[in-house]
Amino acid sequence: MQKLKDWMLVEGWAVLLELALVAALAVTLAHWTWVALAPPATAAAAVPVEVENLRPGAIVQRHLFGVAREGMAGGEGSASSALRLKVLGVFARGKPGAGRAIVALEDGKPATVTAGESIAAGIVLQEVHADFVLVNRAGVVERINLERRSAAVETKPGAPRPAPK
Repeated sequence: MQKLKDWMLVEGWAVLLELALVAALAVTLAHWTWVALAPPATAAAAVPVEVENLRPGAIVQRHLFGVAREGMAGGEGSASSALRLKVLGVFARGKPGAGRAIVALEDGKPATVTAGESIAAGIVLQEVHADFVLVNRAGVVERINLERRSAAVETKPGAPRPAPK
């Protein structure tokens, strides 16, 4: 046992130093092998900028936000409605113009109507959109906006909330 302790004190440190140097050499050889065998880096050419795309008119011509169809809001043939009809809610489907709407007639009774159905005498729900509907009254297309109600009530911090109606 004494011989082992003597060997550790005298020659053991040399073995540990030798192992550390071999590990450092292995890491260095791995790094330089990776550098030598890696494919050469190539510079990519810059993408040429088209001069036409820099003109402001070119952006407008791309119609980034779509093109208004005939009969849509703001298009020809649609007018703001003079009807006493309120749109309380809509169920717009993926297909443009399709869906259902909850409308309240002059008497205040809400009714659910599908696109293409008659709302009242001479009034047909033509299209349903996310925030408005188009109705056809005697051949004239009219737009009726969705009635928006604010649910937020301002209160001071710590004040009791008002009771729901």
